[in-house]
Amino acid sequence: MTNSPTTPAALATPPEHTEGGVSGEAPGTKTMSKATKRKIRLLVVLLLILAALFAWYLLNRKPLSELPGLSSTKVPHYEFSIYGTPNPTGVAVTPAGDRIYVTEQSSPRQVIVFDRSGKKLGNLTPPKSTGPGHIPGYVAINPTNQDVYVSDHLTGKVYIYNATGTYLRTFAPTGNLGKWQPLGLAFSPDGTLYATDIQGPGKAHRVVAFSPQGTFLRTLSKPATLLFPNGIAVDGHGNIDVADSNNGRLLVFSPYGKTLAIISHGVGDGDLGLPRGVALDADGRLYIVDSSDHMVRIYDASSDTVAAPKFVASFGTEGQVDGAFEYPNGVATDTRARIYITDQINNRVQVWGY
Repeated sequence: MTNSPTTPAALATPPEHTEGGVSGEAPGTKTMSKATKRKIRLLVVLLLILAALFAWYLLNRKPLSELPGLSSTKVPHYEFSIYGTPNPTGVAVTPAGDRIYVTEQSSPRQVIVFDRSGKKLGNLTPPKSTGPGHIPGYVAINPTNQDVYVSDHLTGKVYIYNATGTYLRTFAPTGNLGKWQPLGLAFSPDGTLYATDIQGPGKAHRVVAFSPQGTFLRTLSKPATLLFPNGIAVDGHGNIDVADSNNGRLLVFSPYGKTLAIISHGVGDGDLGLPRGVALDADGRLYIVDSSDHMVRIYDASSDTVAAPKFVASFGTEGQVDGAFEYPNGVATDTRARIYITDQINNRVQVWGY
């Protein structure tokens, strides 16, 4: 855009001529009103601002909403905590948030069910026929029938309950799975079950997939690439996000096992320390619990391009007060823009929201 040159004289107040104590002007001179001069100044300022914005866009190729000083990062705020679970580890929540399932690693080592206000509704307890010792780890809800799946670190099993907490059966996969010890659990919308396994063939740690009928389908990860994988989640594109905990990173797999992206270990913004729980929300935000850094990191996983999710922000700090964590572990979301985080050493589940 080209502006016509404006001389200082064109914007300056015409000189006054005073004669005999009376203010006057030369014959034939037309005076510019103050209102007109203000409009001209405003127009010039607006043109300069528009030119600056256009130049910024050409240099950065970003929307104007990302202008310095205008950009805003949407970060959740602390709402309340749910107490009553000693050493909570895993958490799963129904889409409506009316049932919250929390695993506990301290005695009596069971799954406790709460309503959305934090009131205890009951327990999920495996029958005596499954043996005396259990350590529930992670929990997931099957979207096709609302059954609740609980991994048991001690027995190397997955126990299945109905939505109200009645034990149904022990997951008995068919196919050439071999020995396994499941930890993290996640479902795709069609009922395909993905699990992290810390004792596969040759004690290789891996990610495995099962059909909705329980048939072992495939191993996603290559041997010797994972070290104590924990949390797992399926994103809106059907890809599987896995917390490779002891390698300090997150891996993104395609449904057939191709490694698509990695969020790396490190100390910079968006890098990971000891990732554990993984969850996604309806807006494509990826939440990773970084246990050793006592915080939750947020990434944008909404893009369908093959690239690592973009770091957005972190929330939480180390401590015992509201909004602070001591070695958080599991994370889950509902459809009401709430995030649930198990705060292990503080013996509570923290609820955050937008």
